[in-house]
Amino acid sequence: MKLHLFLLPIAAAAFAPDASLVSTHHRPNIARGGDVALMNELDSAAEKIVSTTEDYVGKADDVVLNRVMRVVDHAPAFFTLKALADAGGVSTAFSGISLPIACNAEAFTGLTTALSVPTAAFNVWGAICAFQALSLAKSALANDSNELSQADITATAAANWVATRAIGSANPLRDTILTALVSGYAVRNGSAGGDATLHSASLQLMSSFTTVLAVLGVVSAAAAKIPIVSDNANVINLLGIASYYAMVKREGNGTVKKGVNAGILAGMLVAAVKGGVSFSLTLGSLMTNVGLLGLGYVALESVTRFKNAVFA
Repeated sequence: MKLHLFLLPIAAAAFAPDASLVSTHHRPNIARGGDVALMNELDSAAEKIVSTTEDYVGKADDVVLNRVMRVVDHAPAFFTLKALADAGGVSTAFSGISLPIACNAEAFTGLTTALSVPTAAFNVWGAICAFQALSLAKSALANDSNELSQADITATAAANWVATRAIGSANPLRDTILTALVSGYAVRNGSAGGDATLHSASLQLMSSFTTVLAVLGVVSAAAAKIPIVSDNANVINLLGIASYYAMVKREGNGTVKKGVNAGILAGMLVAAVKGGVSFSLTLGSLMTNVGLLGLGYVALESVTRFKNAVFA
């Protein structure tokens, strides 16, 4: 029994592993110096990628997206201008270095007025569309920000919309009055008032021209409801001249309105003179001649006021 106890430690030693094969090294719990340097380089590269990406995104915003969004800002005015130009037959045609504006002036006629407005005067719509197109393009493509405010763009789009409705309207007097009111809104409230600029010229022209049509249209419509006047063209003509004189003498007319008045009245006077002067002593002939003299006086007054405004 004692012999067995003596042999037990010897047997245990015989089956023990070789000490030379047992590793005494342990894996460290922290990264070595080379790993730390690699992690720092990766962090630096990631930060550089993010920074470069943000720079390019910022440049894309400045060069492309900002301009695209500004064009979108002007889209309502561009679309309504296109509709107005299509309805009025307004187009451009290159000829050498000039850029004439063609306009189907007869498309804008149809309203009965106390005085006959020359068809050629309706070519002002070509100028209206041209000024507006240049204004919108300049504002949308400006370097820093839109030159037209959102209120200006909205007012322009609204004026274009009602003007387009007036072309070929079943109720031209109503739609002409509406066009005069809407197009004159920005002029009356200051943003398109004052001296004419590229951005204000379009609405000033539209407001001035449609106001003349609206006033003369109202005079004609009112006279038509008065039995003693409705059948007398000479009386209606004199009422129209008196109304136009009031518009010419109105204080606060800007240079554009004075120019529009002078142009329309000069065209009316030329057309009246071409119609001939009657030397008959009949009442109708006398009233016609009085009307011609009155028209000549109003035209002279209007041209004088316009000249003074331009060369003041």
